[in-house]
Amino acid sequence: MGPAIAAIVATLGPSSLPIAPALASAGANALRLNASHMQPHELGRAVAAVRACLDQRVVVDLQGAKMRVGDLAPKRLATGDVVRFAAVPDDDQTIPLDHPELFRSLRQGDTLSLDDDRIRMRVVAVGDGAAEAVCLTDGLLRPRKGINVLDHPVELGDLSARDLAHIDAVSGVDGIDFAFSFMLDGREAAWIKRRAPRARVIGKIERREATERIEAIGAACDELWVCRGDLGAQLGAARLAKWVSSFRPATGGIPVLMAGQVLEHLTRHADPTRSEVCHLFDLIDRGYAGIVLSDETAIGDDPVRAVRVARGLVDEMRG
Repeated sequence: MGPAIAAIVATLGPSSLPIAPALASAGANALRLNASHMQPHELGRAVAAVRACLDQRVVVDLQGAKMRVGDLAPKRLATGDVVRFAAVPDDDQTIPLDHPELFRSLRQGDTLSLDDDRIRMRVVAVGDGAAEAVCLTDGLLRPRKGINVLDHPVELGDLSARDLAHIDAVSGVDGIDFAFSFMLDGREAAWIKRRAPRARVIGKIERREATERIEAIGAACDELWVCRGDLGAQLGAARLAKWVSSFRPATGGIPVLMAGQVLEHLTRHADPTRSEVCHLFDLIDRGYAGIVLSDETAIGDDPVRAVRVARGLVDEMRG
């Protein structure tokens, strides 16, 4: 059997942030805060609240190259609907999208994937800071959900102003790690190191191009997370399974964690499925250094139980 899982990262949400000490006591040895859903001052307060009661590893998950729609009222979409995106919306029907790099790279005919591929659209028109797309699926679009281009990468030249503000918000706190969403080739780690030279950098593998450049990303980062939600949206379920099966996490010399629906059943149920437990054992056997709990602890019915169950399974499997 490969190295046993050592790390359980628990994602903090609005309901689980106040019980961070209980999550640590239950077996979480790192706590994740998703900066994509927080304003810089909110992140600063959350980190201060954790540090006031715990000397625990904290991971600030930066938005990185993951693009998100802005704040909007939940919008019901139907196949064939034409929707408009704009950096500066001029009516309440336009979907706010403050990503100039996306509009610069969009081409007519591109396919957009939203909310972990729950919604797809095809671009029919592109203008200056705006675009129109026709819905290919039905769905409910909610605020701050991710949006990606399936046809080609959207590249950044440096950290966004939003990520810089989040780094500044916790700059005076020791022991903060930064995860970079949708890392492309590893150069993004240097952008973070310039602003936070003592921080560990986690590269999140969430796009097709990253799977092809994973050695370079591993060489630039201190840790990797394989994030199956967005990666599955990019590759498709079958190709995701094939790639995960072929990838050997113990060969790169740095810790690799699995994220995305690892024990998803615990979000709404007291116990994981047998399939999830078997998969968890496979992760241990193949050399993953840990797992990241997302919905299980961020919005789950019983985050403390989710961590306790995960830790109990891991410890039993190590025995």
